[in-house]
Parts: sequence; C-alpha cells; structure tokens
Amino acid sequence: MQRIFPENLPLVLQKNLAPFYLLGGADLLLVGESKDHIVQQARTLGFDEKFEVTINNETRWEQLYEMAQSQGLFSARQIIILNLPESLTTAQQKQIAELISLNNPDLLLIFHLPKWNKTIEKQQWLSLIDGNSVLVQCQTPEMTKLPQWISGRARSMNLQFGPDAIQLLAYNYEGNLLALKQTLQLLQLRFGENKISLNKAKEIIEQSSQFTPFQWIDALLEGKIIRAERILKHLQQEDVQAVVLLRIIQKELMLLVELSRSPNPIKNSQTPLFNGNLRAEFDRLKIWQNKRAIYQNAINRLTYKKLYQLIQQLAELERQTKQEFSEDIWVLLARFSAQFN
Repeated sequence: MQRIFPENLPLVLQKNLAPFYLLGGADLLLVGESKDHIVQQARTLGFDEKFEVTINNETRWEQLYEMAQSQGLFSARQIIILNLPESLTTAQQKQIAELISLNNPDLLLIFHLPKWNKTIEKQQWLSLIDGNSVLVQCQTPEMTKLPQWISGRARSMNLQFGPDAIQLLAYNYEGNLLALKQTLQLLQLRFGENKISLNKAKEIIEQSSQFTPFQWIDALLEGKIIRAERILKHLQQEDVQAVVLLRIIQKELMLLVELSRSPNPIKNSQTPLFNGNLRAEFDRLKIWQNKRAIYQNAINRLTYKKLYQLIQQLAELERQTKQEFSEDIWVLLARFSAQFN
C-alpha cells in the first residue's frame, strides 16, 4: 500500500491510476479535494460514470454488486465512492470484500474511512487490496504541523508570507482548513504575488478555529493551560454540553490512575506518579502511539496528591452540574483547567 499526503496526490495520479484509493481521515477539505483529484484524473482516462454511496445498515449491496459488474449505457468505465462508517461491522467487511472481488479494469473504487488506525489496518478486506491501493492521509494537521501545511499551500498558490503571518493564520484557523482555504484565496485576490506581511494578513483574517473536546483534554494533559482555556471558550461558544466534557475528562483521569499503578505502596502523597512500567501499560490498555507522549507528559508532571485532588474536584463539578444546575459551570471548568499546570 502506497501512503501519501493529499498535497502529493496530483503528482502520484499523473504517474499512474491505481484501482483502489483509501481516504483516511475526516477533514472535509482534504477528503473533498482528494476525491476531486482522483475523479478528475479518472475522467481523462475514460471513467465517465460516478456513483457515491454512504454505507450503513440499509445499504443494498446487491445493487452495488450489479453496478460493479455492469457497463454503463454510454460508457464502459465507472467510479464508485464508498463513504464508510467509523466502525465497520463484520458483515459490512465481508460485503466490501465481495465488492473488491469484482474488480476489473473498468472499475475504480474509492473508500473514505473517517477514522484510520491500527485496528482498521488489520481488517481482512484491506489485505485484499494491499498491493494495488493508495492511502491518502486526510487527517486535519495538528497545530505543530499546520504552519508547514500553510507554507506548502501558499507556495502552490504563489503566495508569499512572512513567518509571523503564517503563525497568525495557523492560530486563527486551527482545525478549520475550509475557512483557511477561503482566506488564502482572498489574500491571493487582494495581494497577488506580493509578499504578505503580518499587518496585511490581519486585514483579511477572521477568528475561525474549530476545536473538539479531545483537543481540550490533550492541552490539559500537556499542561498547556492558556491553550486549554482558549479551547474551552470555543467549546462554550459552540454550545458543547458541559456534561460531555466532564465525562471525557473523568475517563482520562481514571486512565492516568491505571497507567501509574505502583508495584509498591505510596508512602508520600507528594510522590510523582509512577512511570516505571509505562510501555507495558500503554500496550495493555491499547493506547495509540500518537497519544503516548501526551499521557507520559501528564504522568511525569503530576503527583498522586494532585491527581486525586483533580478527581475530587471533578466529582464536585459533576454534582453541581446535575443537582444544582449551576449556571457557572463554564467558570468552574476554567478554574478546574487551571489546576493542571
């Protein structure tokens, strides 16, 4: 399986059109552009018919099988795009394998998998296309990688930015590549090929970052309090239910307890969390590789006293939310966040 990033897809398509494409990730811009690139290249090779299907429990697989085997009325080559659910049932995996078995030179299959991880990679139907497929990784770039993504996109548009302007774009459009693309297009129309300074960028930029509760959690575990507070304000503005945040952070705190289990009794509550068996615990609890450094950061920083204080504060927050229906829950959540330093 060839693995590439979306920005490399046009060049790869010019060299060869594979029979199977996998779009792994849920970023709307990257998934949409990747589909468009593949379809456009396929059309130049005579793939004139395109069908897009969202897979669920109501999917009529017999119709899909018939479609894959039949030739169109006015064309003989077709593209079928399957938008898969985050979790495939065993039956759906077998049905996809059946569809793959119908592969022929006049059929191009594109699979969109909103989540891509080690569990999905081990599914048997993927082994059927391993040598003839291209995986396009369509995950939204993390904040640390977003400036590099912006620089690459700017070069492709003949835009010139100073480093401070790129940082401002990354700060304002984290998690929202669709809005970022629109802003880059506006900057292109406004300034053309002239170098765009920080002040010029400010004229166009609007606050359009999008965050998830899990980014708030990561910021807390890493001790990035200012970032956590910023994300929390966004979640409040987006009407995320506070009880959802309470449930997620509760799970994460209990996971820290599990990861830092000491083989010996804890004699001093100020003792740092035990980290001598993290690798085995990460494997046992099936913690993703890209999350391990975040948990290790928290374990290296927190003491047993601090961790149990956080758990107690969380229990009080939940009580106030459910029993007192406190309207100050977001203020209390902000104070709670500050305790992770």
